[in-house]
Amino acid sequence: MSKTNNAAQPVHIERVRKVFGDFVAVHELSLDIEAGEFVTFLGPSGCGKSTTLKMIAGLLPQDSGEIRFGKKRIDMLPPNKRNIGLVFQNYALFPHMSVAENVAFGLRMRGWSRGDQARRVEELLTLVRLDGLGERKPEQLSGGQQQRVAVARALAFNPDLVLLDEPLSNLDAKLREQVRLDLRDIQRKAAQTTIFVTHDQVEALVMSDRIVLMNKGSVEQVGTPYELYATPTTEFGARFVGANNLISGEFDDSSGHWGVRVAGLDRVLPVTTRGPGIERSGAPVWFCVRPEHVAIQTGASSPDTGLTATVKDKIYQGTTILVDIEVAGLGLMRVERPASELGNLPLGIPVSVFFDHSHIVTR
Repeated sequence: MSKTNNAAQPVHIERVRKVFGDFVAVHELSLDIEAGEFVTFLGPSGCGKSTTLKMIAGLLPQDSGEIRFGKKRIDMLPPNKRNIGLVFQNYALFPHMSVAENVAFGLRMRGWSRGDQARRVEELLTLVRLDGLGERKPEQLSGGQQQRVAVARALAFNPDLVLLDEPLSNLDAKLREQVRLDLRDIQRKAAQTTIFVTHDQVEALVMSDRIVLMNKGSVEQVGTPYELYATPTTEFGARFVGANNLISGEFDDSSGHWGVRVAGLDRVLPVTTRGPGIERSGAPVWFCVRPEHVAIQTGASSPDTGLTATVKDKIYQGTTILVDIEVAGLGLMRVERPASELGNLPLGIPVSVFFDHSHIVTR
């Protein structure tokens, strides 16, 4: 993470709750965000992530709890007093203003001098790689360029916090891929405390210092992208972040090693890592294996696992290939390998199966 700038503030959210009638949208959420950190609220529609962002912005009042920027409590202040930069889904650029005028809008409202406005606009346009485009109107820019103008405007007045509310959702897939990297680069250079809201797990994994995974108004897990992907702590996390093969079984450490006993299988599956709260043999668990951690070989079953499978389907993806296999005693599993490795694999043949890495969570 970049060194923080002088304006960046840590954010402290303590037991914030929001209820709409009988529906609890956010359950007493608590979170500490470091100054200059890029934190993403990730989850499906209705999980509470956008509601949380709106409470931080002051667009919705919380029913209980506190929100602080540094040592200053801000949840009692109106939105215009919270010193927050906002970037919305539609960017909300003024079509009759030039790029430079859009970026300078917040500065003008705060009484900055013309000279200071011009210097800050030039600095921001350089940061977002739009040098020389200050006189253009938004309609003369691409979607990705418009998005960067919106970010520059949000950063212009040195806010305590920048909030990004699914700002990439209106871009096509190829442009989203480029703009998410642009956003990550801009945030690191600006060293600005940032909260990003998305339902797209790839965006969260690529852009974030930490991810707050939410489900039904509660926090499922907080961690780095690697932690959420490699070591999920709940079944929801194992299913939502990345593709996963989940197999129901019971925890077994009778041999002194972690493993999972599955009904209908005559051996214990070895486990590499485990989530919290799994201590006793016999505890119900999910055995989780990412598709890229399933390896298959043609011929006899692997001596490492003793598992035999049949190839059912293949999905070519260019650099990788997805292979669906029927594993004896386990059922259908998905494999993802380099296309050069399995591109010519015939359907219907028997293969052996083994796992490079496996993880378990409670069920």
